[in-house]
Amino acid sequence: MSFLSLPPDSMFPGEHLVLRKNANAVIDVKESGLTQFAFDDLMWLIGMSGKEAIGGRCFLTNYRLVFKAHPANRLRGSFSVFLPSVLDVRNTSFAVTRKVTVTTGLQETTLVLWGVPRFIDTVRALSAGLGPQQVAHLVRLVLQEPWKAGDGLKVAARLERLNAALSLARGGAEADLERLAGLVADVIDGSFRRTDAAGVLGIVDLLHSARRAGVVLPR
Repeated sequence: MSFLSLPPDSMFPGEHLVLRKNANAVIDVKESGLTQFAFDDLMWLIGMSGKEAIGGRCFLTNYRLVFKAHPANRLRGSFSVFLPSVLDVRNTSFAVTRKVTVTTGLQETTLVLWGVPRFIDTVRALSAGLGPQQVAHLVRLVLQEPWKAGDGLKVAARLERLNAALSLARGGAEADLERLAGLVADVIDGSFRRTDAAGVLGIVDLLHSARRAGVVLPR
């Protein structure tokens, strides 16, 4: 699937695109299982020592933030951060590098992009507009088609256990969101890097945030 667009068949029912931006996802080189970046000794100049920027595009919809890496990267794939899961979004720019960091209960996602203030304001406004009923509706949509959340950023194909994790949620009939989130999270063991599991973590984040909002799904 091209990183240039977010096709209708990759979106959830009722989802629509709000912003589309060229972006880099900042990852930890060691944590992601990559060899040291050739110019790592210079990365401190832009506040990214030990980090690497994975090029691609960021899509902000009324439900989530989606990052899709382009095929020239050492890591490839996509992941979602669902807006009800966002606890904080802030400007983390350093020197000439314009960055925004999105924090959830489980993850911290940093993107290099232009137009940081507008991006932050839009994320906050969209997140604030999702009340308990909208969150419950979104949870049902995601549990019906969890693969649309993305398969994470991977050095090599390691989809089998990620698919198993996603399939735990596929039925959408589990009313205990905390237990369901635990079942999904249990499949992610120490052999998985955070970038590998980013897609699954996005779903677990959503389930935990729904529970905090008091959302209960009908059986």
